Amino acid sequence: MTDRSALLDRYRRIREIRFRLNHLLVKAIPKKTLDECGRILGFNRKGTLYFNSEEEMPLLMDFCIYYPQPDGRNLVATYLEKTSPADPDERAVIQAMAHAYYSLFQIVDVERGVGLSVRDVLRDETGFIVDVGLGNTGRRHLMVATRIIPMEGFLTTGGAILPVDASAGTRITQELMRSKFNPETFDYRGASPWQEAEFAALIIRACLSTGMSSHVAYAEPGVRAPSASSGPEVVRTGRNDRCPCGSGKKFKMCCGRR
Repeated sequence: MTDRSALLDRYRRIREIRFRLNHLLVKAIPKKTLDECGRILGFNRKGTLYFNSEEEMPLLMDFCIYYPQPDGRNLVATYLEKTSPADPDERAVIQAMAHAYYSLFQIVDVERGVGLSVRDVLRDETGFIVDVGLGNTGRRHLMVATRIIPMEGFLTTGGAILPVDASAGTRITQELMRSKFNPETFDYRGASPWQEAEFAALIIRACLSTGMSSHVAYAEPGVRAPSASSGPEVVRTGRNDRCPCGSGKKFKMCCGRR
């Protein structure tokens, strides 16, 4: 197996930049988009966001960031148009984020502490995801649903990852086959922004309906992963609670303001 450990320094730099950009993009999410995306994914109930686990807030934020606005562009495209980062690494990251895509991935091989060789099930492509947490916890043949950011020489994830077990996989397959996104006829590489948002929502809802968000156990070294054996706990984010988006602010002063 190829040793890709030399990519780790580059990955950590990119991860740092991506987290900073994600924070800026989360702050830019319009309230209308937050409400609409919450409704699409099933989190918005009568104007209040409800979550079954702490891992569901990042799912919503990721979906919002890449959800097309009325002009068809998402927040990443708008940010890229309005800014011209002087730092070449930051410029490379935001340009790669503008080409991010959502899909299902089967783990082909694992390089511990580095990442995963994967096969994109929907696009029938292969690649290597550099992700220390996934490299430490992933297992061959398992499947995950996530958004991929294609960097030069490797792939990285958008950060919101859902494991796909047999039950979730069966449900996703059945729903895709019944929809216009039938893998036998639909060209996922040529999907429009609206089409990608639609099939990403289909995959996410299928995973949520089978309890996959309560089984997310991937984490960076030093970060405690949630127990895969613990049952789901209903979580309602209070206005004075710390915002689950990771900003460090109270919910009422962050995502709760929109």
